Amino acid sequence: MMGGSASCIPSGATDTAVIFSEFNGLPILPLDRKIPAEILKRRGGISATASKETRDGMDPKTVRRRGAVSYDSKDNKAVYIRYLGDALSKKTVRTRYDVIKTLPELPGSEGLVPLCLPGMCERRGSVNDCGPAARGYKNMMKGNVLQQIGIDGNQCNVQILGLLQCVDCWEFDIFAFRRITEGRPLFHIALHLLQKHHLVEYFNLDILKLFKFLSITEQSYHSDNPYHNCTHAADVLQALHCLLIESQQLYESLKPQEVLAALMAAITHDIDHPGVNQTFLINTASYLTSIHGVDSLLERHHIRSAHGLLSETGLLEHLSEEVRKEILALMDSLILATDISKHKTYFTCLEEALKSDDIDLSRKKDRKLLLEIAIKCADISNPCRPWSVCRIWSENIMEEFFRQGDCERSLNLPISFLCDRHSVQIPASQRDFIQYVVCPLFSLWHQCCHSSLSRSLLWHLTRNRTTWEDLLHKNEVIKGNSDEDLQDSD
Repeated sequence: MMGGSASCIPSGATDTAVIFSEFNGLPILPLDRKIPAEILKRRGGISATASKETRDGMDPKTVRRRGAVSYDSKDNKAVYIRYLGDALSKKTVRTRYDVIKTLPELPGSEGLVPLCLPGMCERRGSVNDCGPAARGYKNMMKGNVLQQIGIDGNQCNVQILGLLQCVDCWEFDIFAFRRITEGRPLFHIALHLLQKHHLVEYFNLDILKLFKFLSITEQSYHSDNPYHNCTHAADVLQALHCLLIESQQLYESLKPQEVLAALMAAITHDIDHPGVNQTFLINTASYLTSIHGVDSLLERHHIRSAHGLLSETGLLEHLSEEVRKEILALMDSLILATDISKHKTYFTCLEEALKSDDIDLSRKKDRKLLLEIAIKCADISNPCRPWSVCRIWSENIMEEFFRQGDCERSLNLPISFLCDRHSVQIPASQRDFIQYVVCPLFSLWHQCCHSSLSRSLLWHLTRNRTTWEDLLHKNEVIKGNSDEDLQDSD
């Protein structure tokens, strides 16, 4: 249903699904089997090893499966294998049976080259640096590169920078930004905010590694998902940024590594989302259940994916082990906090802390709790946006739900909650979501912050809930009139 979800592994693969016992019994897609198209398309392939060792004459360096999940027999960590530029062009894979298969190519590095943003020329190690290597990379970004991807560099830069001037405003139009950036909103807004918070400079992040990380991360979001795509990730990132800077007391108490972890969590919190929920993955016996279990299944998949990309790009490898572990641990906690099934747990925790007046921002655990609440708010903040944006997001998420329901119906599976397009009313579902989930959470957030933004968010919530109620009432009136017409015709 989702253009080949991550759960769509052919039943014929089960007979040889586990061929190497030493890989902890995890499901393996053997390299000597024909690779299903949907697996390649949705990055669902699993290769045998992520280490530098060879097995049965197979050199892992020649493995070029796009987005394949690889398991290392030593650390058992998943690594998303992707290669940029010429490293991938026209490569082949030799299996242990000497069967050679040509694998699909990734776009060349030209398609991943970003546009320069302001402030980069002031930061050491940026592509605008005066060094010859930097000048060469900068020159590569011009001319043919931009022409190949159909972007007018000067015009695009002006338009992007114009919108980024409004990134601190809650009314920031993420859909307009997506159009201006030619479908790359996450890359540009992430790069801008990491510089705006002085994190690139503070942690001395290698700008080219950062480009690579952000480019691959954005490509790892599935563009055919109506909702869980890179635009959603960019929207959550911008929302989290607004919530943090408006909560001045909280923001000033945060350490730089906590700010970096929060932004990185927002960037990767739904990476490689298959467009279906956990229930669907469990009911279809997805291989992800074998890897991550059934508790916060998707969130653990996002975490493992993010770790893999950080490992591949080496973005944080220059940091001390203590600082790197602190960043990754907090990032993991924040991504886990986006699990909507655990919503009540986090809500109750903050509610009790507020009742007992037991929040001390000098304590690490309290800062962590507020960051978890902040990213939860950002993740479900669509109903707090202006109505024109709120409605688009609502239609997108419901379409994604309905596609899952259509797939469940075709597979004779129970249709998940809110996924039946023939019975679910969008206005009613959105009104209830605001009333029972979003509004209580943002009311708690307002108790913490008492900022002008938190008051504005509650105002938008009230207005949008009323609008959904009006639409629901109109639908009921129309339906009632139709029923009366039918009775009269009888």
